[in-house]
Amino acid sequence: MRKLLYCVILILSIVYSSGCNRDEIINPPVEVNVFKGAYILSEGGASVGSSKLSFYNLTDDIFEENITSITLGLFPDGLILDGKELFLCEQGNFGSAGKVYKMDSNGVVKNSQSVGTNPFSLASANGKLYLTNGPANNVSVVDKNNFNILATVNVGTYPQEIISIGNKVFVCNTSVFGGATDSTVSVIDAVSDLVIATIKVRKTPSSLAVTNDGKLLVGCPGSSITGIIYKLDPDDYSKLDSFVINNSPASGFDKDIAVDRNSNTIYFISFFNNIAKYDMVTRGHSVFINNFNIMDDFYYGYNYDSKNKRHYIANAKNFLVNGRININDENGINIRTYTTGIAPRRIVIKN
Repeated sequence: MRKLLYCVILILSIVYSSGCNRDEIINPPVEVNVFKGAYILSEGGASVGSSKLSFYNLTDDIFEENITSITLGLFPDGLILDGKELFLCEQGNFGSAGKVYKMDSNGVVKNSQSVGTNPFSLASANGKLYLTNGPANNVSVVDKNNFNILATVNVGTYPQEIISIGNKVFVCNTSVFGGATDSTVSVIDAVSDLVIATIKVRKTPSSLAVTNDGKLLVGCPGSSITGIIYKLDPDDYSKLDSFVINNSPASGFDKDIAVDRNSNTIYFISFFNNIAKYDMVTRGHSVFINNFNIMDDFYYGYNYDSKNKRHYIANAKNFLVNGRININDENGINIRTYTTGIAPRRIVIKN
C-alpha cells in the first residue's frame, strides 16, 4: 500500500511541481570531505525542495541533515561516490527529463545537466556515466567530465538498478505495475556502448552487488514470497549459483544487497521489510534486524559498512513525513537515529 501511495505521489508531481531548471554554483571550493561516514539521499515528496542529501560523519559522530549547495528537484534516487566526487540524478516530472549533478564530497555542485526520462539510478565506467530511464526503456550515456550526451542505449522494460564491473555495465530490467513484465539483466559494453548480452533471471530484478571474488549478485523478489539471488560470472554471464530466500526465516527477498567484505555473508531488505542475513557458503539465513513497528516504519533503503561495522537503514515512515536513518552496530543493535528528508532511499558509504 505504501508503494502504491508513492506511485500516486509521483504522478501527481506533474501538477504540483514548478519544474527543475535552476542556476547552479559552478565554482566550488577546493576542499573535500575527509571524514568517514555515509551519505543518505532522500527522494522528498511531490514538491521541489523537499528532498535532501544528508551526511553522517562517523569520524566525529555528527549528522548533517542537508549538505547540498542547491535546491534539489523532484525525486532524486541515484547516488554514487566516484573517487572524490559525488554523482546524483533526479527523476523530475513523470515522463519528462530528469537531471544529473556532479558534486564534490561536501555536496557543492560543480556541474549539472538535464538528461534522459526520469533517470532513476546511475553507474560509472570508462569515463562515462550510465543512467537508467525507466519509462523510456533505455539508458543514457554521458561524459563524466562535461556531461555531454554520448549515446542512448535501448535495454529491457523499465530499467532501474545499475552497476558496473570493469568496462561492463549491468542493468536490471523490471516490471511495470499493471503493465509489461521483465526478468532480465542487460549487459552494456562501456567501450562501444552497445548491449552485448541479455541475462535471463527471475521476474523484476531489484538489486545488484559485487561479491568479494568479483562476481555479480542479482537479487530478484519475483512475484511470490520466495525470492532468489543469483551469482553470475561477469565475463561469460553463466549462473554460478543461486540462493533461494524462502518465507522462513529470512522472509523472502526485496532489495538492496550489501556484501560483508570480511566474510561470506550478505545482507538485504526482506520481503516482510526486515533486514535479513545470508551466508553464501552454509546457506544459513535469518532475520538480522527486525522491523518491530512495521505499521509505522518502512525500510526503504539499506547498506552495510563492513570496514567500520555499521548497518544503515533508511526508514521512509509513510512517505509523507520526514524519514529516519537508523545506524546499527555489527550485532544489529541500534546506536543512533537521525531525522532525514522525506522518503530516504539511497545510502552510499564513504571510507
